[in-house]
Amino acid sequence: MRFQRSLSKKRCFLLLAFFAAVTVLVQNAIVILVSFCNNNFCYLRLGNFESRHSRMIGKILNKSPGVIERLDSRLQVDSTVKTVGWLPEEDSEKPNKCEIPEDSRFPLCSFKVKSFPDSWNPKCHDGKHKVNLDDSCSVIQYLSEVEAWCPVLPWRQDMDPFKSSVNQSKAKIRTDVSGLLKQLTDDRYAWMRIRITETWPQWIEAVKELAIRQGISERKKKKIALYMGSLEFNFKIFMEAFNGGVLGELSQWSDVMSVLYILGHDLVITSDKKDLPNIITPPDSDGCASRKLNDSLDLIFTDIIGVEKLRDASGAHQSRYRCKIRVLDSFGSDAEFNFAFYKENIPGGRSVWGNLNLLLPQFMTMYPHSPDNSFVGFAVPDKKHLVETKVTRIGTKALVYGKMPFFWEGKRHYLDIIKKYFPEVHANIGTKNESELRKYEVPEYIINHGIVNITTLLSLFQSSKVFVGLGMPFEGPAALEALANGCFFINPKFIPAYDRLNHGFFTGKPMNRKITSQNPYAEVFIGKPFVQTVDINNQVEVEEAVRNILQSKATPHLPYEFTVLGMLERLNAYVEYQDFCRPNDWPPVKELKTAISKDGQSCEFACLDKGLVCEPTFFPLINTRDTFKRAGMPCNASTIEPRDSILAPSMNTADNTCMLQNEALLFSCRAAKAGVVRICPCRSYRKEQVALCESCLGS
Repeated sequence: MRFQRSLSKKRCFLLLAFFAAVTVLVQNAIVILVSFCNNNFCYLRLGNFESRHSRMIGKILNKSPGVIERLDSRLQVDSTVKTVGWLPEEDSEKPNKCEIPEDSRFPLCSFKVKSFPDSWNPKCHDGKHKVNLDDSCSVIQYLSEVEAWCPVLPWRQDMDPFKSSVNQSKAKIRTDVSGLLKQLTDDRYAWMRIRITETWPQWIEAVKELAIRQGISERKKKKIALYMGSLEFNFKIFMEAFNGGVLGELSQWSDVMSVLYILGHDLVITSDKKDLPNIITPPDSDGCASRKLNDSLDLIFTDIIGVEKLRDASGAHQSRYRCKIRVLDSFGSDAEFNFAFYKENIPGGRSVWGNLNLLLPQFMTMYPHSPDNSFVGFAVPDKKHLVETKVTRIGTKALVYGKMPFFWEGKRHYLDIIKKYFPEVHANIGTKNESELRKYEVPEYIINHGIVNITTLLSLFQSSKVFVGLGMPFEGPAALEALANGCFFINPKFIPAYDRLNHGFFTGKPMNRKITSQNPYAEVFIGKPFVQTVDINNQVEVEEAVRNILQSKATPHLPYEFTVLGMLERLNAYVEYQDFCRPNDWPPVKELKTAISKDGQSCEFACLDKGLVCEPTFFPLINTRDTFKRAGMPCNASTIEPRDSILAPSMNTADNTCMLQNEALLFSCRAAKAGVVRICPCRSYRKEQVALCESCLGS
């Protein structure tokens, strides 16, 4: 009996000790969890979500007049959610109802949530992923964690499909080009291989200079796919590369590959849609989306046709790749064409090349046409690397810009004026067939060299006084190549300016830009004396331009942003900092400066008037009622309304009605309309490197 009582007492002591130990463990676990969250800039607390980052930015904004303090859209904040932390899927503390999160990086989230019942697939949504259609939290979790149309809910950050890899290796500079050339062995890439090989010494010199200037040893190695979709479906671009075809796209692709490869990133290159299933992750065999993809791609460089083919190949996974896409788009895309659900009338109608519903900075242009898009550009070859023999410049020698015979048609009178002042008029036309040359009115006095390689072309530039434009091709690279090698450029002016309403070439383009000359960049950003922009049908203007050129000393001139180093610096910054998948502070929010446009003026020019450029990624930060108040706009709260408009945020001067932007995909730097005053987000820019702000490189 005593033995049994003794045993019972021991059991009681053991049970008490056990419960005490469990209590200690739980307390320690809570401490560890709180500590872990603190180290990751989150706080376990009821109420609104806070972060060290948001408080830091708040301090910056409070010190910066004209900059708004509300950062919900930039920092992925949802004040409606009551619990913050990482909880199990069925945690009882989650909200009974989840509000649709607002985040400008996920502009289609609201549409996808509201239309989810219409796209309901019992096999995928119910059977495989257990989505509860009656539970808004369940729907949003699926649309943010499996598909990626929405930002991940604050208490489920651990399930973010775009969370950064902690074990990502460092990118190391590669100076041996052989690995890149091995991916371009197909005959269709012959011209690109030549350009890459001939310009490679410049890239080596430039990357060494960049390493000295910026210190690029801590960059993360990215896995990057390059899919040249339009080159697959417009195969003649490859075929005509050696016969006078347009080389702008091939030049840009070659230079982008060179930059990404020499910077040490892992590249996968193709122009064949059949390769896509081996590059991206197709849907599962049942046609459903997977929670985990197996490709580990960080970025995809493609073109407009490539975007469509990627969508077809990725199927249910297309949303997981949207934010990773960068679209090489020579002429650029405007908001009203990009947004597929835009309801207002568009002059000239919609474009078959639009409707992609991407963020406008994901489009990368040949020239800095529009601040709405990202300028990636191309590199102009440096003569000191490519031309070893000395060339004597002849003051009486002209070189005509026109490889295709039809460019010459109707230009005889203009060319005769050039011939009057320059006894030798040279060209590199893609054919030497005399009957075809006469058919397109190519004068018999033209000395035609045919299609030449880069080295020979630069020799022609260096021995000529002037590079004579014919009006086409539009916005190609050759004008800058001529200027870089000491040629003056006669730039044909278009009267009236060309646009999609009056010129067939621009009819289908997804942009409303007006083209004022053959090379508007050279006209505006370089200008006289190097660039003489004239009406080539006006003999007086042409002769005056020629006389100015003959009286001027030839001096090589090239803006830094088109040098090899300039492109390398710019594209490296994009790859390292530009991120449309995760919240990030780039360009830094401290760069934000607001401007009020004149009546009928675009934000593009309102910012330029202040010596700044419009920054589209800052639009969500100024799209608030508080911004109107700070700006002193004469509108009261009752007249401020959200609308789907390319002009918002703005005020109608007729009745002082103010409107906020309701659709993130319609933010536009370029939009303007008489009777409308716009509120504009601006930033600084580096001299001759407009794509980067003064603090964009951390200096």
